[in-house]
Amino acid sequence: MSVLENQFKMGRELFEINSHVARRMTEITGEGIRQYFETNQEFAKKLSEVRDVTSFLELQREYGQTLYSGVSERLQSRGDVVREAFEKSGEVLRGAFSNEAEAEEKAA
Repeated sequence: MSVLENQFKMGRELFEINSHVARRMTEITGEGIRQYFETNQEFAKKLSEVRDVTSFLELQREYGQTLYSGVSERLQSRGDVVREAFEKSGEVLRGAFSNEAEAEEKAA
């Protein structure tokens, strides 16, 4: 494979990795927004059942924990996507440059 072909292949593979990352990040963000609205609707219904300050504070605590766990899960998912992208990009770059080095050795 020529150096030019190798560079095109590397560019295409990196583009595919970036496209996948952008798609997954958009999906994760969409899931987060959907979950946020569902959580708010759920707790708004529970709010009408509150009769005293203690139950209101308990509901607030539960709401905060729910939001925190949702955000935490999405951040973990985003981190996993980024980590996977770095690993795949590293493999592509190592493969491209090792192929170039092999081609130069053969030419010499």
